[in-house]
Amino acid sequence: MKLGRRQFLSASAALAAVGTSPQLFALQSSQGSTPERYPIDAWKVEDSRFSDYMIFNSPLERHWSGGLWTEGPAWNAVGRYVVFSDIPRAKQMRWDESTGQVSVLRDNVGHSNGNTFDHQGRLIACEHYPSRVLRYEWDGSTTVLAERYQGKPLNAPNDVVALPSGGVIFTDPGYGAHFDYEGKKRDLELETAIYYVDDSLDEPIMLTDDIYKPNGIVLTPDGEGFYASDSAPTHFDEPARIICWSLGEDGRSVSDRQVIVTSEDTIFDGMACDVDGNIWSSANGGEGIDGVVVFSPEGTLLGRVLLPEVCSNVCFAGKSRNRLFMTASQSVYTIYTAARGA
Repeated sequence: MKLGRRQFLSASAALAAVGTSPQLFALQSSQGSTPERYPIDAWKVEDSRFSDYMIFNSPLERHWSGGLWTEGPAWNAVGRYVVFSDIPRAKQMRWDESTGQVSVLRDNVGHSNGNTFDHQGRLIACEHYPSRVLRYEWDGSTTVLAERYQGKPLNAPNDVVALPSGGVIFTDPGYGAHFDYEGKKRDLELETAIYYVDDSLDEPIMLTDDIYKPNGIVLTPDGEGFYASDSAPTHFDEPARIICWSLGEDGRSVSDRQVIVTSEDTIFDGMACDVDGNIWSSANGGEGIDGVVVFSPEGTLLGRVLLPEVCSNVCFAGKSRNRLFMTASQSVYTIYTAARGA
């Protein structure tokens, strides 16, 4: 059908009127929910020095939700991804920095918890059941680094750091033995402790058992010591602590135990350090506390990154290691910071 000149002009006028309709314009230009005003409420400054580490126009991004209890993030700079665990589902997950997508990396991984990459780029994981520290080799095989101490099974390895020498240090609090949900319920046969192990050893070396529930662990920026969180309040009438030890030259001994932080209202779990030595620790304590809490090397509270969920662990990710990746209950989040991970 052909339109006459008069009908064409009438139709054009009608379309023009619809095109300028406020309702339709609003629909056409809609880009989703209204963004938060900068700076976002997630940033909380407790000490003026924290202003040097927060970014005014950095949003809190939630990339994925659907886990049962996410944990153990570790950044792979070559692949530009973060490995993290969904412990109850016994899955290792993968967050891709370039796409922002989350996918399953491995299934049925022994209720894997903490992860790290060694200095050869191999993934090392702590498994709750079977209780062991496992290394994934380049050819796809696996090597069990530790599973027993003095003939007894480990409790449930929790978190791990890798040393340049090739050795690793891991915590063994036993959380995967308290319920079937994150492992297998059973009696602990060993004291809760922190261990060292390398390929030359038949069994790990106990570094210290002077800690109630050794949980998260991170090396100091100079590599001469480490921090471990003590989540004692979950099973003992004791406050939560962040404790520092100095390492012997071979990594097989510790000394100079110092309690850096003590808290009655916050439980600390996984941690990361920035190049200035500040401690970025996950925090569990209810609204206004849940998220990440940041301390100076001396233990002064500097600030917080608040989350709508309990945070379990953190790592610095990205090319400049300035993007804080947070595993939090059922979800994973990131926020850009003015800090740089050590």
